[in-house]
Amino acid sequence: MRMTKAEGQPDVSQAECHDPQDVHALGVAAPDGPFELPEKAVEVPVAGTPSSHNSIPLMDLERDVVGWDAVDDPANPKNWKRKKRGFLMVQVATMATISPMASSLCAPSIESTMKDLHESSRVLGSLMITIYVLGYAVGPLFLAPLSEIYGRYPVVMISSWMLVAWLLGCGFAPDMASLIVMRFLAGLGGSAIITISPAVVGDLYPVERRAFGSAIIAGSQSLGPIVGPICGGFITEYLTWRWAYWILVLCAGSTSAVLTLFMHESNAVVLLERKVRKLRKTLGRPELVSAVQHRMSAHELLKLLVKSPIVLFISIYVATAYGLLYLMFTTLPTVFQESYGWSLQLTGLSYLGLCTVGFGTFAALFALIKYNDAQVVKLMKENNGVFEPEMRLSTTTYCGIMLPISLIWYGWVTDKRVHWFSAIAGTVPFGIGMFGIFLPFQTYMVDAFPMHAASAIAAPTVMRSLFAAFLPLAAPPLYQNLGLGWGNTLLGFVALAMVPIPLAFYR
Repeated sequence: MRMTKAEGQPDVSQAECHDPQDVHALGVAAPDGPFELPEKAVEVPVAGTPSSHNSIPLMDLERDVVGWDAVDDPANPKNWKRKKRGFLMVQVATMATISPMASSLCAPSIESTMKDLHESSRVLGSLMITIYVLGYAVGPLFLAPLSEIYGRYPVVMISSWMLVAWLLGCGFAPDMASLIVMRFLAGLGGSAIITISPAVVGDLYPVERRAFGSAIIAGSQSLGPIVGPICGGFITEYLTWRWAYWILVLCAGSTSAVLTLFMHESNAVVLLERKVRKLRKTLGRPELVSAVQHRMSAHELLKLLVKSPIVLFISIYVATAYGLLYLMFTTLPTVFQESYGWSLQLTGLSYLGLCTVGFGTFAALFALIKYNDAQVVKLMKENNGVFEPEMRLSTTTYCGIMLPISLIWYGWVTDKRVHWFSAIAGTVPFGIGMFGIFLPFQTYMVDAFPMHAASAIAAPTVMRSLFAAFLPLAAPPLYQNLGLGWGNTLLGFVALAMVPIPLAFYR
């Protein structure tokens, strides 16, 4: 099973990309036979070849190459003790939950916020929520490459404190304009953990165990925006909308403090470069170089991503699903207030369908992990032990069909004002489908770009954040002109059109 080169697809030369795995994973033409590395470099793992320990960059001082001391070198993040890796995953997953939670926690309080700030425009009310996600579209463009140059730790630490500072400012915002600006800046800071956390999984886990870590991160990123509105409804009802931000500050601030004190650098490229600098000084050998020094520049990686049909279409698929999710976030309160006469406090419960999946995600999570990893092992055996990143995509078609089912179900139930329980139940398949799409696609990007995971993940992150920021703005005129039934049916057909995308690349 291999990807086919798209018609008219430009070739990428060895000069443009030193990582042959990136070439094969994207379906871009690569030279036959062994990939020739420049002098003073060691072999790196290649998609389309059997995985082995030979691919680990090892020390070779005779060739002036600095790598790991041995295959089981404890300094290599993939060889860290389970407790050390687990603690880092807990830190990263916690912040990966809080950051997207900040995007939706205030969704139930749109009306009270507009009233308090003397704003009447519903479009600005929706923009207040979605502008945060626009920060997710801008931040990865420079934060992801920085994490591969300077390391995960400094970028995550500084960005997390940026998130805390701007969330604090949101709580004291005097008007809608300043609130929108500060939410955008908060999203900018919060975007770092969204892009970098999947790359940390690639730092810590080998291919055959990567789905587990990816599932934890994907589950955290999915759980945050789903739980947020439920908590936000009660906070706004019993306190005020400003307290929603101050509570976020307490959560994000305490997590940022833990990250600052206890997070370890996990980027192998950065760790080896530190080792090179140390050995140059102690051994007096300025000619020493890192075994993995041959990185693509941000410009070269972006060019490779743009040329890749699979990355483009995966980005469109995930972006569409993400945009539809945020459209539901911004419209659920209004729909349940107008269709069922719910109070602000009860409105938060309208997210229970999505939230049930959020918590159910961690129950169903391990079944999906087991199945996805088992599928990879099975397909590798059928492919003579050769691993291909596209093997991760086998489950996406089944999960993708749940999105249109959910949208059409939810739309017509609310349009005809059938019992509210059926309306909430109609959102359950959407949450299942979202997770079933998001996890394999995110893991695929880490598998396809192991040395550039943060930058590679930035591409779909930017696109999905743009969709999440602007697609919800179309909801008011859409529902006004077509109604909830036909409006959501139209959205369901859009989601249905995305379902065949993985089939074009996985066979």
